[in-house]
Amino acid sequence: MAMTSVNQAVIEALSHRIVATYLDASGPADGPARARLMEEVAHALAEPVGRRSLAAQGPDHVNAALADWEAQEGRPFGLRLIEIDSAQATVTMG
Repeated sequence: MAMTSVNQAVIEALSHRIVATYLDASGPADGPARARLMEEVAHALAEPVGRRSLAAQGPDHVNAALADWEAQEGRPFGLRLIEIDSAQATVTMG
């Protein structure tokens, strides 16, 4: 199912907020690693769009992407996404 431009904008906004919050807390990442994390988070958020609720399924998908990224980077931190409010384009992490 194709995403609408509204969904794409929400996913982009949420992805930027998640990655910025995560890297602010865990420490900076080099350009390629940051870009890879952005791509993985955006992909994780796009999976539930159109089939499932972003708020209900998104955090699980994003947290799996964060765990994979940590394993690849060898830098476990443990910050995880708790909640997504797509209407406000906000995220809660802890």
